[in-house]
Amino acid sequence: MKKAKNRERILVASVELFNTSGVVAVTTNHIADHLAISPGNLYFHFRNKEEIIRELFESMVAETYVAWQPNKETGEYASPLELIERSFETFWNYRFFHREMYHLRRKDPALARKWKSHLNKSVRMLQAHYAYWVKTGTMRKVQDPKEMQMIADLVLITSSSFLQFFESPDKPATRKTLRDGMNHLLRLLLPYHQNPAPELLERLRA
Repeated sequence: MKKAKNRERILVASVELFNTSGVVAVTTNHIADHLAISPGNLYFHFRNKEEIIRELFESMVAETYVAWQPNKETGEYASPLELIERSFETFWNYRFFHREMYHLRRKDPALARKWKSHLNKSVRMLQAHYAYWVKTGTMRKVQDPKEMQMIADLVLITSSSFLQFFESPDKPATRKTLRDGMNHLLRLLLPYHQNPAPELLERLRA
């Protein structure tokens, strides 16, 4: 149990340090010092920082997939607003990925492959949501495949890069940054709603 506990503590501490200081600035020694453990203890669980990052990435995508699953009892999918709120909460918890993913992928080919696989699965899951929203009258069906691809690209670009846009060295991300990112994505999708939910319109007016 102690070994498992230490492994989990390393992962939790790594997320905290990566989120606050950035991946480049944090070494395995920093993580060990933060936990008051020896570097050898850390290396017992992870051979290097890249292994920690890969495991955190797997945790992030697993949490994302759980949040995107339809209701087990009813088969209903979340509304666009609910889906974006759930997704951005996960983004916030692992925000260092969305700041630094390009650099991390270039440095670690194994992570790059995981990212590509995640991106492909995300597209399939979003397509399932969109089909449900069209079926239930929440969104209108986009007939032009090129337009549909453009919308999908814009959704992924906005959701994966909003932190880089809003954040700066002298202005770290806050919960307001998260809300701004969500509102930009909601506004992007608004023209494709059949009858926007009152809570969505109220959210965008706030």
